[in-house]
Amino acid sequence: MKTRQIQAEAKANFSRFNPTSDKGFYESYFIRANHPTEKQAFWIRYTVFSPKNSPEKTMGELWAIFFDGNKIYPSKTEFPIADCKFPNKNFYVEIGNNILNSAQATGKAGEISWKLKFSSSDDALFLLPLSYYNAPFPKAKSIVSQPFASFKGYIKSGKEKYEINNWIGSQNHNWGEKHTDYYAWGQVAGFDNSPDTFLELITAKLVVKGIETPFLTILVLRHKGKEYQINNLGSWFLNKGSFDYFNWEFECKTKEIEIKGRIKAKSADFVGLRYHNPAGGDKNCLNSKVASCELQIEEKSKAGMPQALYSANKCAFEILTNEGQEYHGIKINF
Repeated sequence: MKTRQIQAEAKANFSRFNPTSDKGFYESYFIRANHPTEKQAFWIRYTVFSPKNSPEKTMGELWAIFFDGNKIYPSKTEFPIADCKFPNKNFYVEIGNNILNSAQATGKAGEISWKLKFSSSDDALFLLPLSYYNAPFPKAKSIVSQPFASFKGYIKSGKEKYEINNWIGSQNHNWGEKHTDYYAWGQVAGFDNSPDTFLELITAKLVVKGIETPFLTILVLRHKGKEYQINNLGSWFLNKGSFDYFNWEFECKTKEIEIKGRIKAKSADFVGLRYHNPAGGDKNCLNSKVASCELQIEEKSKAGMPQALYSANKCAFEILTNEGQEYHGIKINF
């Protein structure tokens, strides 16, 4: 592994939060995983939020969602920043008495509580080219710090206790001075017929100096021991991707590989969350961790039919939008 990659790996989970800055900032660490066979999943998010020009209003946010078949249980609790820790020289997050580090997560948000241990032997996955993480553009950054993380422990939702045993997912790290204007984000940590394949992608529209871009798509795929990074700046415009409520189609290719896919979910598989935007206002996140994904992979060097991969209900699918319930029918919580 190259020196630069090793350095980036080591700092993948270091906090970028500067408590003295008034530029506006958010930073979130989230873990998520799916039951090996059932339509069950969880998503837990530890966040610091600091509004632009008002650092005195900085706070910690603790989110949790449990997906149980056709039922979804969301929760959120806010904490004063004085009760939070986001050190920038090691990976340790504390919000109130709720803790996340590289091997465990404990906490309680609303009616949901958890005690989890997790581990991953995979290298961090960088959705953006490495040079972009220290650049002013794009404003929002994203790393899958621990792909293919295996989780054990329990989650309680009300009186119900769910045992977590070898649920597979990831630990992720996002930050920025503003949320991306409009996007769909997807992740699959193992397909039903290809459990060692990991997919991470985003299709987004950005507003640059008041002008909205067309849909831009980037993708990173780990498949059969090889990583395909279709994420340089030129790829943003050459890749195809578009989405609506609640379907997403994409197509990315290089000289080595062509990847086509579709991610979809029913409206009942989403929960709506209100995200404060550091730059001002709010964004609405439609969040599902039980979506489906169909993927077609054609490696140019290999003859024969394209490979068809599928995940029935283990795909993470999020849409960030300004639009409210009257447009998509999803109640926005918190």
